[in-house]
Amino acid sequence: MKAVHNFVHNIYRVGGGYFRRRRERWFTSEFRECGTVIDLGGTVEMWNGAGLGKRITLLNVDESPKNLPPGFTYIRGDGRDTRFPDAAFDLAFSNSAIEHVGDFDDQRRFANEMLRVGRRVYCQTPNKWFPVEPHFLGVFVHWLPRRWFNHFVDRYLTLHGWRYKPDAATSAALISSIRLLTRAELAQLFPGCKIRTEWCVGLPKSFVVWK
Repeated sequence: MKAVHNFVHNIYRVGGGYFRRRRERWFTSEFRECGTVIDLGGTVEMWNGAGLGKRITLLNVDESPKNLPPGFTYIRGDGRDTRFPDAAFDLAFSNSAIEHVGDFDDQRRFANEMLRVGRRVYCQTPNKWFPVEPHFLGVFVHWLPRRWFNHFVDRYLTLHGWRYKPDAATSAALISSIRLLTRAELAQLFPGCKIRTEWCVGLPKSFVVWK
């Protein structure tokens, strides 16, 4: 079992790195002129290399990290209500955060805030209809009715469960914290924006909303 776990985890790590590098190349080219960025839900690690030459404000619910690099500001706050003025930043950026902010109304507030504070927008999120759930690393588990997606499914049918052996409370907290989005829902949340599709084995793996 350990050998299977290590094999699958390494495949996912390598594959995830490939998609991140390809996404970063496109991002750097498309948004190179954006000097001020607010990253809703982001971390310093997300910007390793990509943030050079930009002034980046990280807004997150967690405590401020120590020893922020030059050019970074950290604010503990809510991405659904940033308290910044309209068009305060060249770019409102978010990577795999909108699926964690709550229900669809919360996601709408988050999207509206991105559209309000950023002159341009970049919002990446996994596709609900891709068969592998990216947080649990389980196949089809996120398509189950919520009452069936429980601790047993997380613990024994996902790589997350094999690796971390979560208890029932941990599984319940993670399951309740994620609401994946479809392309149609993203189009509804971000009217007038473009949607870039990221493909994996011929299937739409994730989306980037941008303008």
